[in-house]
Amino acid sequence: MSYFQINKIDAIGSTNSALKDSYQQGVLKHGDVLWALDQTQGKGQRAAKWMSEPNKNLTFSLFVRHDELSILSPFQLNCLVALSLINTLKHFTIPAVTIKWPNDILSENKKLCGVLIENLYRGAQLQASIVGIGLNVNQENFGELSRASSMRLCSGVQFDLKEVLDRLLAEIEKYIKQAASYSILLEQYNQALFGRNESRLFRKENQDFNATIVGVNQEGYLELKDTKGVSSLHRLKEIEWVY
Repeated sequence: MSYFQINKIDAIGSTNSALKDSYQQGVLKHGDVLWALDQTQGKGQRAAKWMSEPNKNLTFSLFVRHDELSILSPFQLNCLVALSLINTLKHFTIPAVTIKWPNDILSENKKLCGVLIENLYRGAQLQASIVGIGLNVNQENFGELSRASSMRLCSGVQFDLKEVLDRLLAEIEKYIKQAASYSILLEQYNQALFGRNESRLFRKENQDFNATIVGVNQEGYLELKDTKGVSSLHRLKEIEWVY
């Protein structure tokens, strides 16, 4: 039996929202995947919408129970998923793939994929997570989104969506079953980190500033070093990329 059980549907508002509703009803199982050919209300970070052309991209969510995983930190799941995406894109010979903190996937500095992980708690105890993934596969026109791209635009190849999905799920399953130490996953994540050891422009509290990216720590905080050499840690949503 496959580790993941795929439920494929033609259209839905948000696969993450649908799985969350199923979780609240107590009908989800570890490894359930909801794949929509058309997602009309996809969600991204900072309440952004994820816009995807129907039948040309992968928009899906998967459910994992943490009592089935060896997870020390919520960010460990981010690392596992991001690295699975990197490996999948490399398999399909997509060039220059990197992880833009916290979990966007780029090819040659253009965004191919966004990941939204929603953690589900009972009190202070992390029970499960819903992992939403939007991967641009065959879309060729992104309108005014000049920093968006797709596997097709990067390679000139038309891809089979199910083949890409199967490969990605196999990579995720491999990482889960290997149960690699968090330190190893984090090291691999940082090795693939976009802009590492480079100066980039960020914004905090409406103020822009330049800082060098040092890496990401075990809590998922981004470590930056300012122009005076002073290091600081930043949580998700505390700062935003200007580029």
